[in-house]
Amino acid sequence: METLVIGAGAIGSIFGGLLMAGGHSVTFYDVDQDKVDVLNREGLTITEADGGENHFKVSAVSLIEDAPPPELGLILVKSHSTSQAARELSLVKKADTLVMSLQNGLGHVSKLAHYLDEKKIFPGITYQAAFEISPGRVRHSGFGLTTIAPLVKSSLSLALDLARLLNDCNIPAAASTDVKPLRWEKLIVNSAINPLSAIHKLHNGELPKNPQIVQDMMGLVMEGVAVAQKEGVPLNYGEMWATVLDACRATAHNRSSMLVDVENGRMTEIEAINGSIVRLGDRHGVDTPLNARMVRSVVSIHGKKDRIRVDL
Repeated sequence: METLVIGAGAIGSIFGGLLMAGGHSVTFYDVDQDKVDVLNREGLTITEADGGENHFKVSAVSLIEDAPPPELGLILVKSHSTSQAARELSLVKKADTLVMSLQNGLGHVSKLAHYLDEKKIFPGITYQAAFEISPGRVRHSGFGLTTIAPLVKSSLSLALDLARLLNDCNIPAAASTDVKPLRWEKLIVNSAINPLSAIHKLHNGELPKNPQIVQDMMGLVMEGVAVAQKEGVPLNYGEMWATVLDACRATAHNRSSMLVDVENGRMTEIEAINGSIVRLGDRHGVDTPLNARMVRSVVSIHGKKDRIRVDL
């Protein structure tokens, strides 16, 4: 399948590499010309958790018009770049192009649907974990499940086909009829891990070792579950807390994307993650002071770089 990976970051690199290893043609699109040059010149190297390395010769472009029309568009950009990614994909897609989005936070699905056919959009979540060592070099630090669902329920058979495609490429995957509960689970996991890892500059596995951080994590989970319940998602606090701890263990050696963004002076997804919980909490009359503190703390690190509002 001709695949266009939009966003050649850590997770985009992992999915692109595994799809290539599975025999698919992959093109990477990224607006960072320096990264594109490195990928074309030196290829992509993925280091696995056991120290093994896989190297791929890749094709990368910085202009969407230079990409071949894809059968599958895989959107893995940060939430604040969703509209741009969808608009640009609309310029090169074919009539039957499928679009899979595995982005963090809330609010980006409606932006995809503004530019792309709803029947061809498949939002999802992934517990694959990775971080970028340098352009073209990525460490694959977690091998979790990817779950997708059709935006339009009549497209379920296509979601099943995509899940089979991923599994055939050694990407554990499943299809669901409704991704909303799964998105909320991932949102709460991210809200409890990412900002604290960025603020304290810790790997994911180090967070539960600090009693004060554990107290903050538990409070963030409680707030997230309370808001999710108001949104009609019946999450359970105990189960959700166990999921967060499992995520810390499964990605113990991972440096969260928010930590990497802070270290590199890039805009983070704090507004799309904790900010979404704060705004929905306000809507439902649920107090979310810890999530609000996370937003303020991360924004204070970056100043104007993180002063962005993401529409729900």
